[in-house]
Amino acid sequence: MNIYKEELSLPDSVDMKPWYIVTNSFKIDMVIGGTGGDVTSNYLINAYIPKTESTSSVVSAALSGTPMLTFGDGSGPKVLIVAGVHGNELPAPIAAIQLINYLNGKSIKGTVYVIPFAIPYDTAISSRYWQGQNPNSVANIPGTPTNQIVNLALSLNVNAIGDFHSTQPGGVPGQNAILCCKHPTYESHNIASYISTQTGCALISSYQAGVDYPGALEDVCNLAGIPAVTCEVLSAHNTVASGSNDVSLSQMLAFLQYYNII
Repeated sequence: MNIYKEELSLPDSVDMKPWYIVTNSFKIDMVIGGTGGDVTSNYLINAYIPKTESTSSVVSAALSGTPMLTFGDGSGPKVLIVAGVHGNELPAPIAAIQLINYLNGKSIKGTVYVIPFAIPYDTAISSRYWQGQNPNSVANIPGTPTNQIVNLALSLNVNAIGDFHSTQPGGVPGQNAILCCKHPTYESHNIASYISTQTGCALISSYQAGVDYPGALEDVCNLAGIPAVTCEVLSAHNTVASGSNDVSLSQMLAFLQYYNII
């Protein structure tokens, strides 16, 4: 538009830089478009997340799509933390925002990528489904948000992924638990064992990825050669059971401690 104002003609092409925000401690990139929503319209999310400048930056970014925060300069161990794959599982996104505020300004030994709201629109309305599909059953289908996260992790060459959820009483697994596999990435089992020991959460290990939960983000990542675990806390859908977000945060911190990042 400046060129048109000065020369009264439009250029044949323009270069557009990717959308991102840089703060003193972290960078926010928009990694998936078309998934945005006002997560603070979910009254429980709004009630529990810390009211800080960092939180405001993330909430604003989530209006446009799926934001990813980067702590560190890309060196050392690189890990990806994902929350909010299911929009009606609220403790993990709250814990992810708590983690972001915890990491802000801290010196870390490595690189931490955090996706606090995988599908902000779903979190805003507490929906488990995205476009009629369970996002954690279609990570193997090109174009889905979870498949885009898998491809993002591959492009970032991360050492591991932690996918954080909550589980209903009487559901599967129906308890605070760390899920993993032994094949083809035994490191998944090692990570889960460590988090389980540190947090007191149950360890649930499958022999082969993609059998018990085909299409799950964890399984698709493990099959792609990226060690991944699923961390569950006990809380009914659309609720935040007492202390559940703190248990989720402790799982995230243990995940980072496994790699000596904090």
